[in-house]
Amino acid sequence: MKTLLTLAFLFLSTVSWAQHDCISQSEMQEIAQDFKQFRNLAGQNFCYDNSENSNLLASIMFMRKTAFSPDMKNSSDELFSGRFSSSWYKYFTERINDINIPRNCAKGVAAYVYGFGSTMYVCPMLLTANYTALDRASVFMHEARHMDGFRHITCRSGPRAGLSGACDNKISDEGSYAVTVETYAQIAKYAVDLHPALKAYSMSSAATYADETFETPVRVSKNPILLIMNQTGQFYSITLSGQPVIEPLGQSPSVGRIVMRAQHMILFPEDKTLPAKYVFSKNEGDIAQTAGDAILEYNAQSPQQKADLKDMFSGAQWNARVYTNKIKFACDPKSADTTDVALTQGELAGNILHLDGYKRESKTSYLMTTSGSVLEFGCTNNRAFVKPSNIQLNQKLKRAYKIANRTFAINFEGELLELNQGGLAKIQLPAEVGSIYEIAPQQTYNFLNE
Repeated sequence: MKTLLTLAFLFLSTVSWAQHDCISQSEMQEIAQDFKQFRNLAGQNFCYDNSENSNLLASIMFMRKTAFSPDMKNSSDELFSGRFSSSWYKYFTERINDINIPRNCAKGVAAYVYGFGSTMYVCPMLLTANYTALDRASVFMHEARHMDGFRHITCRSGPRAGLSGACDNKISDEGSYAVTVETYAQIAKYAVDLHPALKAYSMSSAATYADETFETPVRVSKNPILLIMNQTGQFYSITLSGQPVIEPLGQSPSVGRIVMRAQHMILFPEDKTLPAKYVFSKNEGDIAQTAGDAILEYNAQSPQQKADLKDMFSGAQWNARVYTNKIKFACDPKSADTTDVALTQGELAGNILHLDGYKRESKTSYLMTTSGSVLEFGCTNNRAFVKPSNIQLNQKLKRAYKIANRTFAINFEGELLELNQGGLAKIQLPAEVGSIYEIAPQQTYNFLNE
């Protein structure tokens, strides 16, 4: 039976990482002993060149060389048990000694094994400059776990409902998705000498897989917060449980719109000469990576073309790009086809309002037009639609999110509002916060953030 890992449902991508420019002769000698396809490179220096073999080797080196804190304590929840933490490379090579690159992979498939033999099949999509060695290492560990007899199931509920082989039953079964969560959590919490932005990326990835790939919800100690970006690009957090606390965080590399992609944030700068990219809120810095094919396409456009894209929605099985007078949908997770649907006659797109919360399993969302009306859009049964909504608001909103049963919004005057039965009420913020440019939902994780 073939077991596989698909990444398309997250609509995520990143670029390759390597600790050094070249692999030494001695390292290549050892790698060649473990993987037969590299025997012709035994005893030679190998320098990275972004080829498929190069990206494979960068991933193998990540597994060999990434160091972790000697004292790795388990979490009190289910994010990290330490069961796979001792030696990734040893665990992997005890199960896999051959890596094959097939040319007929289905859309979104990153890698797979057959559950017998010792060959792992890595699809070309995973070996481009759109994925990090960090991501590949997690995929490799995931696939190696299948060799111990663990299989996936069809998701019955949640963001991946109906997708065959995209879930495990529960994390305590210690299957392949448990390994995925563990490896990302271990990198986020305990990796040493790793770029802070990569660790932040790993934290979001661990949380995403914990949220989306198990039929039995994973027990994770977390707290919702509201993230604010002011007009100068300064990030602040507002806790939503207990007494609200406003805390200054880091500085955004530029002021811009934030689009959520699972637990990750993508920044679309107001300055259209700048590229869209992953953004982190605590001065973790940048990662030289592309946040998906849609972002790669966006970054290749002229500033005038970029200005036509107003917003984006990223669901677990569909996504939508909102342009001035249309929405481009990708409704089928198994197909690369897209569908353009025009907005209601005379309406122009404003911004997406997450009035029901940003839910990856949701089939619909809302769009505020420049006239102040609200449209509903989404994908049902793999078919796109845009239609008028019965929601009426007494002012134009730039953004809205429902978080922890409270709905927050900002208007075009830069005021933070809360939507309740009485309408929109202004929330007073400290004077130093100033005018608000963007808001986004966030989580703090007791184990990862402590």
